[in-house]
Amino acid sequence: MRILILGKNGMLGKDLIKTFDHEDFIAFGKEDLDLTEREDVFEKFMTVEPDVVINATGYTDVDKSEKEPEMANEINGYAVGIMAQACREIDATFIHFSSDYVFKGNKMNGYNEEDQPAPVNAYGSSKALGEHLIMEEMEMLNEANRREGKFFIIRTSWLFGKHGKNFVDTIIEKAKRSFELKVINDQFGKPTYTMDLAKQVQWLLGTHDYPFGVYHVTNEGVASWYDLAKEALKIKGIDTKLIPCSSEDYPTLAVRPKNSALNNTMLPTLRSWQEALNEYLN
Repeated sequence: MRILILGKNGMLGKDLIKTFDHEDFIAFGKEDLDLTEREDVFEKFMTVEPDVVINATGYTDVDKSEKEPEMANEINGYAVGIMAQACREIDATFIHFSSDYVFKGNKMNGYNEEDQPAPVNAYGSSKALGEHLIMEEMEMLNEANRREGKFFIIRTSWLFGKHGKNFVDTIIEKAKRSFELKVINDQFGKPTYTMDLAKQVQWLLGTHDYPFGVYHVTNEGVASWYDLAKEALKIKGIDTKLIPCSSEDYPTLAVRPKNSALNNTMLPTLRSWQEALNEYLN
């Protein structure tokens, strides 16, 4: 099985490369391939001839997406549609990572895989567009060979990992320089360690028990940003005072969903976010 990993320089991409280290894979960064150019994508995919394409790229700046919605849609939406077309053309399985931010965030018990996206910000809209285009492209029959597309859309959330900017590292660095910090305590989700996510993708590829479609993969347990910050400082032994605050006390350009917790109703569950965070920070 030959695997093409896209996004080799990103936080998740680097952990995917480490996870698939002993397998036949090739990894591209944005310097190797322009994912917004259809001809470039088709040419590179057909040259590499992968059995699986894992897309770990994305426009991830939530607030900047409000200023540049066209750019967010281009990278998180239309480029994903191009990749899906190319994967269907070469009969490759397409694995794409989506976000909890495709949901409105007003469902008390969190969101299941079959729940319909209803984003509240431009970033979430761009991720929902990507999901829609995958399903549109992959579920169309290829008239040349009568094969349907093969895809896994993996929704995940609140990523932290060793190879990129994330909330955990940011809060620790701020805490080292501050006597007290205000942290939002009315937005809820599931923190997820990128290494655990990468390993779950490897496991999913190795089993044939699950049909193609949409899955939720996160570490288990719901937290607020305050909960996550408090646990991180506890693990690191930093005694900076944390003050819980509301979203209204910390206004941002993009509206955030209040509860975007992703329920995993289909796959074996991962360990708790607390256990994963402890491993990450130690």
